[in-house]
Amino acid sequence: MSDEGLRIVGVGNLRSLNLLRWAGHLCKAGHEVHVVTPRPGRPGEVPAAVQSHLVGSLEPWTRVPLLRRLRIVPALRRFVEDVPADIVHAHYLLPFASWAARTGARPLVVSPWGTDALVHAREDDHGRRLAREAVTAADALVLNSAALEEACLELGAEPDRMHRVYWHVDLEGFAPERADPSLRTRLGWPKDALVVLSLRNFRPDTNLDVLVRSFVHVVKEEPRARLVLAARSGGLREEVRELVDELGLAEVVAFERATPEDLPALVAAGDVCVSLASSDSAPPSLLEAMASARPLVYADAASIGEWVTQGDGAEIVPQRNEAATAAALTRLLAAPELRARYGKRNRRFVLEAVEPAGPALEALYRELAA
Repeated sequence: MSDEGLRIVGVGNLRSLNLLRWAGHLCKAGHEVHVVTPRPGRPGEVPAAVQSHLVGSLEPWTRVPLLRRLRIVPALRRFVEDVPADIVHAHYLLPFASWAARTGARPLVVSPWGTDALVHAREDDHGRRLAREAVTAADALVLNSAALEEACLELGAEPDRMHRVYWHVDLEGFAPERADPSLRTRLGWPKDALVVLSLRNFRPDTNLDVLVRSFVHVVKEEPRARLVLAARSGGLREEVRELVDELGLAEVVAFERATPEDLPALVAAGDVCVSLASSDSAPPSLLEAMASARPLVYADAASIGEWVTQGDGAEIVPQRNEAATAAALTRLLAAPELRARYGKRNRRFVLEAVEPAGPALEALYRELAA
């Protein structure tokens, strides 16, 4: 295979920042990137070089809800052949990798993201069957955690087809000195406010209700505490907002939606970053917070122990435990020296562990395409 650019077809949700970063790595390297997606990307976020193709545009029948399920695989197969693709890379097992596996496309690269393999593939026989089909059809599995590697082995993956690449994150620009000095003033808060930052989406598995309820106790102990809920999506936004109002927290909780360009300044401006998600696989928000030298409060979940442990960069709390979450946040907010120690350790650790994804992806693709 020559050093000319590859034609790569991605299958996934172009609204996801993870997928946007994957595409960005490849566009920067000069490859031709197509993405088949159920929804268009948000205006201004999709790299100009990415060619996006809506599922509903593949053929007339994929625009018809009752027929789409029957027609998506043959339509996707024809699209891949017409490009023609050197590599197909499917992101998330259900449904995207399942679709790609059924097309018979080769070479096929599959990336489980976390909840798909760690939760959905274990919930019922149907989900497990589809996940197994996707994993075993792949010529290569690109994974970002030991927890995902173990889950893929359970699904029948061959160990020599698994590759660790942090394709879903770009740490360039994330650093403590990038902090937004105007954040507190812009939100109408005192300059000495202690900001707790959550970047998790408004979904049931991120347990934001637990975080909000715990914050009632945090504010009682530390009146300067403030909470920023910065999420890109999720169906529970209004439900969480109602909970904030119900608990009388409206003056100390802000709802933000940061663009990719805004993230480095927002993350570095927080005093503590928190996540209470039920399952995780090296989430970008974790790695970005570490690169920004932020101390962490995290719920105990798969893969988190690969990056931080109790007393070593983070306070680790049990799942859905309001009292433990409140205590951990209060402890960190009251201890600036501890926050600084955790933050320094986290930045050093993540910068040593995470290498640029572009060269690793390209090397794998070229090996498969050859």
